[in-house]
Amino acid sequence: MKKKDQDLRLLGRLFKLALPFKAKLIWSIILTMIIALLAPLRAIMVQFAIDHEIANGDIDGLALMMVILIGVLLVQGLIQFVHTWLTNWLGQNVILDLRTRVFKHLIQRKLGFYDKTPVGTLVTRSVSDIETISEVFSEGVITISGDVLQIIVITCAMFYTDWKLTMVCLSVLPFLVIASNIFRKGIKSTFHDVRTQVARLNSFVQEHLTGMSVVQIFNREKAEYEKFRQINKEHMKAHNRSVLYYAIFFPVVEIITAAATGLLVWWGTRDALNGGVSPGIIISFIMYINMFFRPIRMIADRFNTIQMGMVAADRIFKLLDDNQTSETNGHHDAEIVGHIEFRKVWFAYRKEEYVLKDISFSLKPGKTLALVGATGAGKTSVINLLNRFYEINDGEILIDGVEVGNWDLKKLRSQIAVVLQDVFLFSGSVSDNIDFSTGVISREKMVEAAASIGALKFINRLPYGWDYKVMERGNSLSVGQRQLISFIRALAFDPKILVLDEATSSVDSETEELIQEATKKLMKNRTSIVIAHRLSTIQNSDEILVFKKGKIVERGNHNALLNSKGYYYTLQQKQEDIFI
Repeated sequence: MKKKDQDLRLLGRLFKLALPFKAKLIWSIILTMIIALLAPLRAIMVQFAIDHEIANGDIDGLALMMVILIGVLLVQGLIQFVHTWLTNWLGQNVILDLRTRVFKHLIQRKLGFYDKTPVGTLVTRSVSDIETISEVFSEGVITISGDVLQIIVITCAMFYTDWKLTMVCLSVLPFLVIASNIFRKGIKSTFHDVRTQVARLNSFVQEHLTGMSVVQIFNREKAEYEKFRQINKEHMKAHNRSVLYYAIFFPVVEIITAAATGLLVWWGTRDALNGGVSPGIIISFIMYINMFFRPIRMIADRFNTIQMGMVAADRIFKLLDDNQTSETNGHHDAEIVGHIEFRKVWFAYRKEEYVLKDISFSLKPGKTLALVGATGAGKTSVINLLNRFYEINDGEILIDGVEVGNWDLKKLRSQIAVVLQDVFLFSGSVSDNIDFSTGVISREKMVEAAASIGALKFINRLPYGWDYKVMERGNSLSVGQRQLISFIRALAFDPKILVLDEATSSVDSETEELIQEATKKLMKNRTSIVIAHRLSTIQNSDEILVFKKGKIVERGNHNALLNSKGYYYTLQQKQEDIFI
């Protein structure tokens, strides 16, 4: 009962999505009813023509009846065309809105959500699962309602014509109901398996195409190919199980339909010889049988279409309803000055596994703070929290004296520029990627920013210059070129707070010198946070925080930390030994 209630609730939510298209939904229902009511009309007209015009040799009357019959067929065909177009239009517009809603929901999720959810699974939810929902409208509830109504109308017409023949024809109905029920239950399970395997397949392909360079570097082509073969094989097996059910069910339905026709011919011929049934009635009943059993056969299949839609809808609505990590938005939207303060901040990506422990510091506007420490010490987590990619477990983070959660999120991020070590560029032109954050940066400002870090020559050497098409993830550019574009983006963005996260670690020495000179200009009168492994790049920072296992173990300027001969001094000595 609970499962039925859940399905009804999901259906209700799906049809709420169609409310913006109420007029077309109503017309779809009306046309469904008209199609069902017109269904027995052909059989009635054929019966009348055989028992009257043909029996009496009325050629003119027969010709008139044929003209009327052709007119009825044309009207039915036209109505069926409009009905099919409307239901499919409705389904496509519903999934248009739903897919937009899902994508909007996804881009507003915090990064923690993506840390634990495979991208391929989300692609499946956003594309194929939503596509399945469209069939609930085009081949699902409305169509099934029409099929049921058609069966009722045909049954009434059959009983009205001859109740005895009707009982003979329907005597095989229990066998059809049993076969349909077995088919429905079996195919439901296989369709669920199919959707699961599709998600696995999408996740595997997406992940391995993205990391293809790693696969090839480690000579994993054969091993990963075998993994893919196995996943693909499981996908095929799931589909084959569904094909098996169809392969058994449809012939069974044909046998039952043939049995009903055979009983009709046996019983009807015997009655006709005794003068009890006219030839027209027997012919009409043969037509009734086809019209009766065809929708029953299709209903079983369409119920499974609905079940697939229910599985997809359940997954999608669970995704939309999951707001545990959704971003709350504050209302403070003043211009940022740049005073940053962390007060006893504790943070863990996973419960109790703290990566930041009791972190406190204050950074005044226009000053530069450097964060150093071993990989995994917690430096990047500070930046993630400042941008509110994650929520802290305890403590406070203040910007200009306002708790970070009270800032308008769009306003907050619009005034913080981040240059990461691993630069991600989207498919599109170079200028599109530089102007990604605002959409209003002029070409002149881009040129000025590029010139200030000596990257203008590199841009001009590209085919089509600023309009050069960057491939997915920026793979058509070198690591250094991608890094330069990220710096141009930050410079053109003109932020109040600048964050450099290992920003020069992937560029050559010449490029690093250019960037170092440019960053001095960029940091002027801006609050800046610099994360770096190369300690030589942060010697002029106003303050340096030394992280170790999530804690600040030392703080001070470069000279003071060296003189104390603590952990920072040890890091400095190790780097000098490496570069000697």
